[in-house]
Amino acid sequence: MKRTGFEYVLSFALILTACGGSGGAGVSDGDSVPSGGSSPAPTQTSSSGYGNSVAQACPQDAPTTSGTLDCTALPLGDRKYSTTTPQVGSIYDCHTESGSPVVSSAPWLSASTWNALTKLAVEGSNAWAGSFSETSNGTTRTITGDDEPITPVTTGTFPISPSDPAYEYDQNPNSIESHPYTFTVASNPTAAASPTCLSGGAIGVTLDGVAIYDAFDAAGYDAVARELQDPCHGHPDQSDVYHYHGFLQACVTDAGSAAQNSSLLGYAADGYGIYGPWYNGKVLETADLDECHGTTSAVMWDGKLVTMYHYVSTYDFPYTLGCYHGTPTSIGIP
Repeated sequence: MKRTGFEYVLSFALILTACGGSGGAGVSDGDSVPSGGSSPAPTQTSSSGYGNSVAQACPQDAPTTSGTLDCTALPLGDRKYSTTTPQVGSIYDCHTESGSPVVSSAPWLSASTWNALTKLAVEGSNAWAGSFSETSNGTTRTITGDDEPITPVTTGTFPISPSDPAYEYDQNPNSIESHPYTFTVASNPTAAASPTCLSGGAIGVTLDGVAIYDAFDAAGYDAVARELQDPCHGHPDQSDVYHYHGFLQACVTDAGSAAQNSSLLGYAADGYGIYGPWYNGKVLETADLDECHGTTSAVMWDGKLVTMYHYVSTYDFPYTLGCYHGTPTSIGIP
């Protein structure tokens, strides 16, 4: 929501007290929500840190609009993309994918589904002196960080050790290094004339300062399901950039629950917010969202309840974004 007459600086700590946001269906971009809106209404929440000190697991049997969430049989997103037009449940990709997946076979994988409750996680609990801040003048928002998580969020140990059970499936040789970034987006983003494809690399950042990549590995396979990541669902790439492909709510603080709508988890490169999956007592899934993996509903935005478009971090593919709803800018990672 636009603020006028003064400039304000939001640190992540201030965001945490303002975020009790939501996902779900609604109407138009940027309009204030009158009292007596959807229930349960987002409320202000507090937090003692910048993320969850213990990673949150997939909420098996959580209510959804179509039944309950089955974390043991989530649909694989392998090669679910289009280079010509955006589609719900797919990634609008700027290029044709090729190659083989890092992990082709594993106990948690089946022909068409994967089990989020039994998938191995890379061992380790490493703390980092990460940073994240944002400054808004009411028109633009400048976001700055270094791509290292903020305490209490920790990472696994990379390169993956041969003594780690995950090494049997994924011998990720990359390390985690600092990658400072600064980018500017609209404080109140608007829809582009048509959706924009995703071209790989960083498509956003979380509120704990970590880069967000799309749902694919380098070959166009479901990275969340196949690649070995730490309990926060993060790992470094060949440029030593630590990043998440999905499940942002695992370690980024989300107020969402059956009694509380989800919080803001991060920003996409087009300026729109990415929120957790809880809305009106249910977990949203891809079928509830549009082709860019977003929707319009009441959310907390810059400390105010507004009805606007936003993306949703779901437990099913494509997890965060399927395309850009607005006009993206370069995040500059790496």
